[in-house]
Amino acid sequence: MYDVQITERPTLTLTGLHHRGPYPEMGSVYQKVAGIISAANLWPQIKGAVGVAWDNPDLVPAADLRSFAGLLVDEGFTAPDGLDTLLLPSGPHAELLYTGPYEGLRPVYQFLMGEWLPKSGRTRAAAPSYEVYLNDPTTTAPEDLQTLICAPLAS
Repeated sequence: MYDVQITERPTLTLTGLHHRGPYPEMGSVYQKVAGIISAANLWPQIKGAVGVAWDNPDLVPAADLRSFAGLLVDEGFTAPDGLDTLLLPSGPHAELLYTGPYEGLRPVYQFLMGEWLPKSGRTRAAAPSYEVYLNDPTTTAPEDLQTLICAPLAS
């Protein structure tokens, strides 16, 4: 159904905000992060956007879902007041490139975790999955949005 690749991902350093609640609320959390980055004049140091998710929305109530609205920065970046830093570990990851609206991500995750992973012979690492947003939702049509889904695997 989808093409899944196993790759070695580097450690990623993110700055942003933790969130607890429905994943579709992440857009408003990103707006808060963007406001803080703009006020601190830090956009030249931002290298992209990464959304982190710890929980499966099929198993965890929406109000309890844990996530992080992150912006990719270099190691050693000093987060401005109001933002947190999160490190995502390096190592093997299952990667899947999805093109389409963010509302369509749930069945892609269901495929990756519910079909591909059990058949792959691999197991998940004790780290959250994350999404690397490859284009800007404010300037890209929903059907053209590209999201790289990265699921950490045990070595």
